[in-house]
Amino acid sequence: MAVLLSEEKPCLCYQCGKCSAGCPVSEDMDLKPHQIMHLLAIGDKQRVLESNTPWICAGCFTCAVRCPNDIDIATVMDDIRQEALAAGITCPKPDVLKFHRTFLSDIGRRGRIYEMRLMGEYNMRTFRPFHNMSLAPKMVLSRRLHLLPPHTIKGFKAWMKKLWKK
Repeated sequence: MAVLLSEEKPCLCYQCGKCSAGCPVSEDMDLKPHQIMHLLAIGDKQRVLESNTPWICAGCFTCAVRCPNDIDIATVMDDIRQEALAAGITCPKPDVLKFHRTFLSDIGRRGRIYEMRLMGEYNMRTFRPFHNMSLAPKMVLSRRLHLLPPHTIKGFKAWMKKLWKK
C-alpha cells in the first residue's frame, strides 16, 4: 500500500464507485477516482503520479462526501499533486498547474478564495488578462462573483504559522 502525506488509507476503499459516479470532472480523467484508490491500495503509486487525474480534480469534495468509508479522496488527490511536484513529474496540462498554484496561493492569503483575485491572477499567469472578462458583470449581478474580498478566517494566520513550523 502507498503511504500518503495526509495518512488517508486508500486500502479502505472497496470499489463501490460512488466517488467516480458523482465526480463532475471524471469524464476528462484518464483514471477515475476509484481507480486511483485501487492503484494506491495495491502500491502502484508511480502510475497514479503520472496520471492526469489528480490535476483535473476540482477539489469539490463530492467524492469524499459520497464515500461510505469516509476516505477523503480530494485530499488524496492533493497529496498526489504535491508528491508529483516534489518528484519532478510535470503536469500534463501546464494551465492546470498554473491554476493549482494560483488557487493555493489565494487560499494561503486568508484561508478562503477570493474569486475575483483568483481569476485575475490566473489570467495573468496564462497571459490572457481579459479572458472571460465579459462574464464578470453578469456574475456580479447574480451575486456569484463578489467585488470585495472575503474576510480572513478567524485564527487563520496563527494556524498557518503553526503549520509551517512543522
